[in-house]
Amino acid sequence: MKKAALRKEFLQKRKDAGEPWLTESNALIARNLEKYVRENRFKTLHTFLPQLGSREVHTFYIIELFRAALPEMRIAVPYIVPGTRDMKHFLLTPDTHLVVNQWKIPEPDPVTSQSILPQEIDIVLVPLLAFDRSGYRVGYGGGYYDRFLPQTRPECIRMGLSMFEVSDNIDDIHELDIPLDACITPAQLYHFSH
Repeated sequence: MKKAALRKEFLQKRKDAGEPWLTESNALIARNLEKYVRENRFKTLHTFLPQLGSREVHTFYIIELFRAALPEMRIAVPYIVPGTRDMKHFLLTPDTHLVVNQWKIPEPDPVTSQSILPQEIDIVLVPLLAFDRSGYRVGYGGGYYDRFLPQTRPECIRMGLSMFEVSDNIDDIHELDIPLDACITPAQLYHFSH
């Protein structure tokens, strides 16, 4: 299928999902991710923050879980530079002041938050709507992560989080699309080789 059709289909699936299913899916994703992160001893994790009202994977739940279970790990989050398709990155601490941007996404206040370089990140949690067996994903169409991911070190893990299982193939892959290394769903961990 093409990205536009998959985007529409999975936005509708997310919209139609019941609250108990969403809650359980988020808990299972968090548990699978915690196991993976603990086994790999990452020092710095970068995560997206969910768009308010979008029913995305609830990364605030994951952040709280990691703060309790892995307090030594640093957590970073993105900030979209206004008027561009670029992101800057800041550490997220209990004291970080978050501001909601025009897309209803909470972001760290760049004036009061501590910046971090993409090269310092060990694992990036990548937002998506769908993903295929080759590790390509359907995002929201802005291209922010396709610009950001090449700035990280080659050994940095690009990890998708999906409430839904794998799709067969995304037909309209672009040469600038960056594939995932892995993706975590409620049911399992997918690894992709490139």
